[in-house]
Amino acid sequence: MKVTCILGSPHSQGNTATILNEIERPFREQGYEIARYCLGSSNVNYCQGCKSCFENGQCVQNDDVEIIMKSMFESVLVIVASPSYWGDVTGQMKVFIDRCTPYCNVRHTKRISESMIKGVAIAVRAGRNKEENNNLIKTIEHFLGHLDIPLISNFTVESIDTADDLIAKPEILNNAYACGNNIIELLKD
Repeated sequence: MKVTCILGSPHSQGNTATILNEIERPFREQGYEIARYCLGSSNVNYCQGCKSCFENGQCVQNDDVEIIMKSMFESVLVIVASPSYWGDVTGQMKVFIDRCTPYCNVRHTKRISESMIKGVAIAVRAGRNKEENNNLIKTIEHFLGHLDIPLISNFTVESIDTADDLIAKPEILNNAYACGNNIIELLKD
């Protein structure tokens, strides 16, 4: 079984990636195939607003979006993780979401999967306000909802600005690992 992880951070080895590693770890231990895409190092162009996808369900651009979406639709689970930038997902994540219009369930040309994929949202922020992370979770849930992927779990972390913050709070990574195990149990239902 396959899990696709979309890391919205510009940093492939940052705090959000470290937390995602721990959530992925139980899946690796149980033999799941993991496909991970860091949007900060992926080739994802801005939506041109040309609306060609409204007519034929295809984007006129040829970049990594089609590859990432193919992986998602081959998966039993999609994990979307983003750090908080100004109270919402990163620009990289927003650009990716915009480019998923051809797959959106409100278009007559929708290109979504018929399989029962589940979704998980992860939000990480430097500040202490959990409400801001809830904004990220809502954005990710909205995105997945338009792909007919129900959100089955989320994981939020506040007050993590540097790698030292994660080192000083090992319980966060322990909780992320436990979250991964809990998600596996939810997939069995």
